[in-house]
Amino acid sequence: MTSLGFRLRRLLRGHGFLFALVLGIALFVANVIALPSFVAVDHWDTTLATFAPFAILAVASTPAIMTGDGGLDLSIAPSANLANVVLVIELLSHPTLASPWIAIPIMVGVSTLVGLFNGFLIAVFRVSPVVLTVGMLLFLIGLNARIAPVPTPATASWVQALNGSLGPVPWGLILIAIPLVLWTLTRLTPFYETLYFVGGNSATAYSAGVRVTAVKIAAYAIGGLFAGIGGVAITAVFQASDPNVGFQYSLIAFAAVALGGTPLGTGGRGGVVGSVLGAAVIYLLENLLILAHVSNQWLQVAYGALLIVGATVGAAMAAPPKQPRSNATRLAEA
Repeated sequence: MTSLGFRLRRLLRGHGFLFALVLGIALFVANVIALPSFVAVDHWDTTLATFAPFAILAVASTPAIMTGDGGLDLSIAPSANLANVVLVIELLSHPTLASPWIAIPIMVGVSTLVGLFNGFLIAVFRVSPVVLTVGMLLFLIGLNARIAPVPTPATASWVQALNGSLGPVPWGLILIAIPLVLWTLTRLTPFYETLYFVGGNSATAYSAGVRVTAVKIAAYAIGGLFAGIGGVAITAVFQASDPNVGFQYSLIAFAAVALGGTPLGTGGRGGVVGSVLGAAVIYLLENLLILAHVSNQWLQVAYGALLIVGATVGAAMAAPPKQPRSNATRLAEA
């Protein structure tokens, strides 16, 4: 039994996403049993559009956590919400800025600047990531409420189309794919390997000549960029600017990252695919609870429980598994 536990722990340590994958499959089956039409083709557009903010904001939260040294960005979801309210209130109201070819780069640029600012203060001035990003979270929640005090409908035709599909492909799937493709492209650059190196041990990376400060700033900026794409996904779901939606995704994103096998606080491990699987677990659990007519208050309980489970599993996987003792060793100790 000890040997089996060692092998299982070593497997999970090398493939942290497996926990979320198995749990996600079980919840998917449970959803299909509870509502067979859950897998109906006619529902794919809506299902993927609703799932997209979960997945994208989990992906956006991952690079900062991978930097290690307690790195995280709690302002990812409010930053996505800022992109949402800037789009609906400021950009769509001006005919010259309402085109998606102009509006989307601007809203993504806004959230990228937020991530860049966070990364600069954390990497250069050694500000605590928790303190700084909690402060930014509160700042953005207030700013969003100031820009859009009440929900305002997004009337642009291209925004309304985002809740459907582009030909046979749902827009929700396209939006999820964009940050995944962009992250995959980082594999072609030195940044990808150095991020894992810095996250594993920033002091060793610095001694090896890695520009640790630049890597950390870039990680937060990339998270901000992905948050802007999440803002597009939020707009597609709600079809409006709503200053209250950002906070509700904050803990969901971190629970998804933890469930996906990226250990919180340690860095150097995990990845965005696991974060998407973790987001799928949360989305499927939420949908199952709704089908069971569970009250909204219990959804918050579920989010908190998943965050605790994910953090615990991630911490267990981050610790090197101990080699089981042989019988000879046990006899010698006796």
